[in-house]
Amino acid sequence: QALSQTQPKGKVVIIDSGEYEPFKVTQSVSVEAAPGVYAGITTSVGIGVTITAGASDVVSLRGLTLLGAGGAEGITFKSGGALHVEGCLISGFIGDGIRFVGAGKLFVKDTTSRNNGHGILLDIASGTATALIEHCRLEKNAFVGLFVSTNARVTARDTVAAGNGGGFKAISGLSGLSAELNLEGCAATGNFLGIHSESGNGGAALVRVSNSTVTNNDKGLFSTGAVQGSILTRGNNTVEGNAVNGSFTGTFNAQ
Repeated sequence: QALSQTQPKGKVVIIDSGEYEPFKVTQSVSVEAAPGVYAGITTSVGIGVTITAGASDVVSLRGLTLLGAGGAEGITFKSGGALHVEGCLISGFIGDGIRFVGAGKLFVKDTTSRNNGHGILLDIASGTATALIEHCRLEKNAFVGLFVSTNARVTARDTVAAGNGGGFKAISGLSGLSAELNLEGCAATGNFLGIHSESGNGGAALVRVSNSTVTNNDKGLFSTGAVQGSILTRGNNTVEGNAVNGSFTGTFNAQ
């Protein structure tokens, strides 16, 4: 109800703790919980928060708790200029905690995505997407903690992927198209695959890794595809204690 009364670029502040209905956003707006307020969105069917905004619209979600109880996805971005997700908990969805499938910019900070299909997924059909993931935890997701696919350029800093099917993955399987993932100060631990890069059908997947730790995974570093995906190191990483450590495919230099 508050969203329907809010002007573009306005703000909805949740001041009463409680459970709220899933909602859709079609314009620039900020939806946030006041300090100390529990703003729960439990989704039994469909999507918790759906964004279908205009190309220049900016949407911000802060302090929300999204719980899947049979729901498909926590947050789905289909269109818009930018999405900010800060201080949120997203847990228990059959599909993705955050699903970003429209061209635009994604910023995720101080957020936990756990016990979902993928923790955070970017897969752009047309146009490009850029993302910055900072100070996040991607835990016990069935598939991949941070999944970066075609037409996405992502940087993750100070982020942990633990106990997932895969920790961090970049994949491109379409001719002439690429996926790029940069990891700075991150940790992949307790996953089946720690860091995975996969290229195929003329696509190119690239992962750059700096100052990061890969440990206690079944396979630490893993490159696959018709043309193997690239996992490059700046030479300052720790890859140790995995059942199979694997190896980087090349290096890059600090400038």
